[in-house]
Order: sequence, then C-alpha cells, then structure tokens
Amino acid sequence: MRYGLLFLLCTAISGVANAEPLLLKNQDNSLSLSIYNKNLALVKDIRPAALQTGNNEVIFDGVASQIQAETAIIYGDDIEVKEQNYSYNLMSYYNFIKQSIGKKVQTVRINPTTGENIYENATIIGEADGRPILQFTYGIDSDFPGRVVFNNIPAGMSNQPTLAAKLNAKQGGEKNLYLAYLTGGLSWKTDYVANVRAKDKLDLTGWVTINNESGIDYKQAKIQLIAGDVHIVRPMLARSFGVAKGVMAMNSFNVDQAVNIEPESINSYELYTLPNMTTIKDKQTKQIALLEKHNVTYEKEFNLQLPFYFGNDDNEFKKYHPSITYVIENTAASNLGISLPAGTVRFYENDKSGNLQFIGSDNINHTAKEDTLRLNLGDAFNISVSGKIKKAQEKEIERKPNHLCHNVKLLKTYDVEVTVNNAENEKNTVIVSQHFPDNHKIISENIKSEEKTATVRQWKVPVERESKKSLNFTVEIKSQERICD
Repeated sequence: MRYGLLFLLCTAISGVANAEPLLLKNQDNSLSLSIYNKNLALVKDIRPAALQTGNNEVIFDGVASQIQAETAIIYGDDIEVKEQNYSYNLMSYYNFIKQSIGKKVQTVRINPTTGENIYENATIIGEADGRPILQFTYGIDSDFPGRVVFNNIPAGMSNQPTLAAKLNAKQGGEKNLYLAYLTGGLSWKTDYVANVRAKDKLDLTGWVTINNESGIDYKQAKIQLIAGDVHIVRPMLARSFGVAKGVMAMNSFNVDQAVNIEPESINSYELYTLPNMTTIKDKQTKQIALLEKHNVTYEKEFNLQLPFYFGNDDNEFKKYHPSITYVIENTAASNLGISLPAGTVRFYENDKSGNLQFIGSDNINHTAKEDTLRLNLGDAFNISVSGKIKKAQEKEIERKPNHLCHNVKLLKTYDVEVTVNNAENEKNTVIVSQHFPDNHKIISENIKSEEKTATVRQWKVPVERESKKSLNFTVEIKSQERICD
C-alpha cells in the first residue's frame, strides 16, 4: 500500500468488506486558517470522499508536521469516526533503509576501470549510523561504496505527514469530510509605519507578517488572525469551524485590496479576516497589508518626571531631557477608529531636503477603538530641564509624649524652581510632573498645575523658540516622626 498506514485488525462494523483506504489530497480553496499570536493555528479543511456504506478507511494526506493530534476533529454527514492515527513517517534515505530491513534491494556501484554501472542484488539485514548493512551472495558489506535502489515504497511511508481514520458511513456516496486540528509552527505579528507629514498629521500603514514553520504548504487558504492572548483554545474549534464561500484570487502584496480590515469580536478576542485567499508555503514569511490610514491626527508631547525626593539631600538636578511622546486618539475623528493588533510602530519623517529619516519606534498592545495610543520615541536632544529646591523649612506643629520619646508632627515647606530650556526653532510645551507624599498641599505656583492622581501633580510649561521658561512652586508636606531625646 503506497501511502497507507498499517492498522490493527479490528471487528467489521458492517458486513461489507473493507476496501483499499481512500487517499484524500488537499484541494484548492478548501483550506481555512485561524492563526494566533503565539505559535498556534487552527487548520480547517474540506476533502471530498467517495465512501461506501459501512466501514471505510481514509487518509488525509499532507497535514502539518506540528499537529497536536489529540485536537483533531473529523466529521461529515451521517459519519461516525471510530479511530484516528497520525503518521509522520516521511520519505527519507534513513527511513527507507530502516523500514526495508529484511527485504531485497538492488545496488549500483561504478566499475573503477570502465566507469560502467555494476548492478547486484542484496538484502538489507540492518543499519549502522544511517548506512545499510547488506547481505550479498559473497558476504556481508557494512560500508558499501555505491547506491541502494529500493523496489517500492515501504507501507505507511509518505512524502507528507498523514492523518488516517477508520469511520462508518450510514449511507455511501460522495461526501465532504471535514477536518480541523490545532498545530504549532504558525504565527503572526503586526508592524506599522507612521510617516509624519505635518506638525499634527501622519499616515499610518499596517502590515501583517505570517511565518509558517508547520511543515506543509497551505494553498489558496482563507486566513483569519486572532488578536489576544488565548489561554483555552478548544472552545474556538466549534465556534470557528467553517469554510469560506465566494472564493477570490489574491495578490498578497496588493495594498489596495487588503487594507483597512474591520475586525469582529469573538469570545473577547479580535478576529481579522483577510479579504482574499492566499498561499503560504512552508518555511515562508509572508507580508499582507492590514490597514492604510491618511492624515491621522496626533499630538507630540515632551514629558519629564521631576526627580525630587522631599526630605532627602537630593535637592538639585541638571539637564534632564524629556521624553518624546506621540499621542494618537484611536477614533474616527482622528481618521483612525479601528482595532489595532499589538505590534511595533516605526516612525519616519522627511528632513528639510526631503530625505526620509527614521525617528524612533515603540511597541503597542492590542488597542481597541476609542482608546489612546502613547508612543515613546526617545529623548528630546534640544530640550533640557534643570531644577533645584531653593529653600526648605521645617516647623513643629504638635508634640505628644510616647513613653520616653515624643510623637512629633512637622510641617515642611519647599520652594522649588524648575527651568526648561528650549533650543529648538519652534515653540514647545514641556509637561513636567512630580510625585509627592500623601499629605501635601501646593500653596503657590506661577503655572497652574493639574492633579493627575492623589499624589501626582502635572504642569504644562510653554516655552518659546530658543528660550527658557521657569516653573516655580511652593509645597507644604505634613509628616510625623518619633523623636527620642
């Protein structure tokens, strides 16, 4: 049997004798893949089979070599599956030798004088280090210098992994058999390009990169991408199984056909269905356009966390550079408004000569519509912030005895000056923030602060081009100490 798997003898389900196993090969446009972020995919396949009433043996040729065999599902109308067997016994020189032990083969070696082929018959009686041990009429040769020619393909060997099944059909005829299984070796990720066009506008394109290391080609398959960290995958089998209707040919690099794919929600995950069929070969990395958005609105922020620790000796810092943050609202009003899979966003901008320059990158998590993207592209070289505590005072406001010591409440007052130096050729606003202890109060400030949390204050400091701007504030902090004389 050329492609078949060896089955254990079992009792017939009906009185009809078993026929030769049916070899079911891949069909174009019958495959569907649901690919997850972390080296996992759900393969869904349909293969027609001419079944007889009663017992049948079928072989699904060409399943993934990284199949999780325990997840395989085979079903069809009026079909009852009795047994499944997975074989990864692929054609190779070593496998041919190993499975041909005890069998006759033909050998070929070259006559060193005439250069002609010399043909002989031999029996493989063993193997050592992947080489055959041959029994000739004249003796045993364990280091044969020629080639071995096999008479046939050993039973159960295939050029691709196979999944075989014993099943019972209530009624014979042409039927579709459905196969679904989970496999490793398939993964996808998203890469974005943000091309800054103006002070508040950029173009955003997204590409899906699919990597196939699963061991087989997927020809003209429908591709669905699942965004999210899947913990339990098995429920997805019943919900996701299905085959696309209305098949279309696809150029996987055609941006116009594949961009701006609207996701759908499934079990709290985002599912992206690529609009056209595509072929993903084994050991291949393929890129497919996911989205293309123009004139997306953004804001550029310069942020710095002030490093003061009130009560310590660290009361001055010099020339700290704020981080550059691009803020994008994922809304229709910002010309975006689409769920974005996790990935890397790389930013580019033209210099004054019109040459494109890379200006930084950052990663994003899965981002739903109406969420905010905050991307950090590094530090601003031409903007610096310096600061110092100009004056610190302390006074006692209460003292209570505590055994041989006292519990003392103190009121500490700090006068702070922060200077922002903007060496760029345009006006910028630098956002500085400071973390305070719980019991604090701002009693004066020359720029109004915002309360971000109960312990964090934030100031927006506008600075004209090539100039400096100072922020001054005074803060009172209550504390309690135990003092022993």
